[in-house]
Amino acid sequence: MIYEPYYTLDFSVAACNFEILINDIPVLTMEVGGQISSNVPVNYAIYNSGEQFVKAIIKPLSGQQNLDPEASLRFNVRLYDVANNEFKHIKDFPETAVQKVEENQKIPLLTTSTEFTAEITYSLTKWTDGENLEDVANFKEKLITAYDKLADLLKEEKYSEFAEKIKVREKNMATSMYLSSSESNARINSLIEDAKNGFTVMPFPKDTILRFYGYGKLATFKKLNGEPAFYLFNNETKEELMIDQMFYIPKGKTEPEII
Repeated sequence: MIYEPYYTLDFSVAACNFEILINDIPVLTMEVGGQISSNVPVNYAIYNSGEQFVKAIIKPLSGQQNLDPEASLRFNVRLYDVANNEFKHIKDFPETAVQKVEENQKIPLLTTSTEFTAEITYSLTKWTDGENLEDVANFKEKLITAYDKLADLLKEEKYSEFAEKIKVREKNMATSMYLSSSESNARINSLIEDAKNGFTVMPFPKDTILRFYGYGKLATFKKLNGEPAFYLFNNETKEELMIDQMFYIPKGKTEPEII
């Protein structure tokens, strides 16, 4: 019998800037002034069966130094079986919540963590097999060069070479989400079509910072608010297209690669 476990993160958040990580991989990063609830897939952050580690961080809204008394975050992992194109609910894991801030408290950050046990049937290219990036000499400069090369491929309309650069990440996404070849190709083609139709690569914003994830084996450049620093902009429609890529250095190599 085919079994395709599909894990999602169900969440409700209000009045804060927050990040949720599974196995130190960011699966949600967002600033919410009001209140929203949603559900997002997280299989790509689950690379082995067994215990999975979840961490949540909430920070003040932009321009504020301390958390708003209305700040809140609640979440839980849900498991479905999506074999045979069905969406069968299997179970819910216990809910976790970040503690509330009292009216007179001045707290700049709160965190909470939990675990859940997952069973997966797929195999991914693992970032855990990479080098410890904080030990790599001149790593920031190497990462800037890698981003520049990626941007140049889009600027020079070398789309097949761009697709080759992101193929490991896209294969991991397709594998963990049980996408067909046509569905996987559609993801890449959509991005390339945007690049062909008015979206251009923008310089890194001034607030760009280097962030390490994956217990020091993954890295990316982000804005202070958690959004990807690498993005495209359409001057006609005034739309932004953020491209969130993680880099690692495979064992035995010296240059960053997208995963």
